Amino acid sequence: MADTSENTPIQNRYAQQFAADREANCKEQESVCAQITELQGRLKQLKADELMLSDMQGLVGSPSEQQSTPAVLEADAPVEAASPQAVPPPRQETRTKATAASSRAKKTAHAKAPGKVPQSAAKKAAAKTDAKKSAEPSLSELVLGLLLVHTGEPRITREVHADLEAAHPKRATTIQTVRNILDGLANTGVIEKERKQGSAMYTAPKPAEVTPPSETTADDLNEKIPAA
Repeated sequence: MADTSENTPIQNRYAQQFAADREANCKEQESVCAQITELQGRLKQLKADELMLSDMQGLVGSPSEQQSTPAVLEADAPVEAASPQAVPPPRQETRTKATAASSRAKKTAHAKAPGKVPQSAAKKAAAKTDAKKSAEPSLSELVLGLLLVHTGEPRITREVHADLEAAHPKRATTIQTVRNILDGLANTGVIEKERKQGSAMYTAPKPAEVTPPSETTADDLNEKIPAA
């Protein structure tokens, strides 16, 4: 029996090899994406644990404060050397002092914690960022402005995308995003869309020409006004 591979055209063998390589590439992408998602979830959990541990550390205080607290309590406790069965200080008083020390330690830890931004400052920064964003034109406005530069001239998506990258490099985006914006403007009737040689062409229409009103002379007014 003849080998079937010899009867297979070389194009089919290349196509099969390319398909197998593409499938392996897609599987590797899925594996990498899964690893990234797992690492992001682990990082998020570690950050949450860090915040919880920081709060717990603030509640119990530092090791030096824990060692110094009993000494203070013993100094404040009443001394009764003459009585072999001295009564210890009430537990409520000891617990109150320990709670006060923990509260002071917590306030100190929160005040010295790095990266803590006052709520009022955070609100001001957020408001300033929102105001800056609202002052900037949207991508739709930028794309329409670039198209109006070539009013009446059909433009393809790639040309508009190149103009956007050249005029606004910080606002550059993908060709697909530019195509979506152009289609949205065409659907609302702001611009015109047509297909030429299999390519979508977008055109900013020329403004309608307004014919100025003709001058009216006094004689014309006298002719229009009927005699009394």
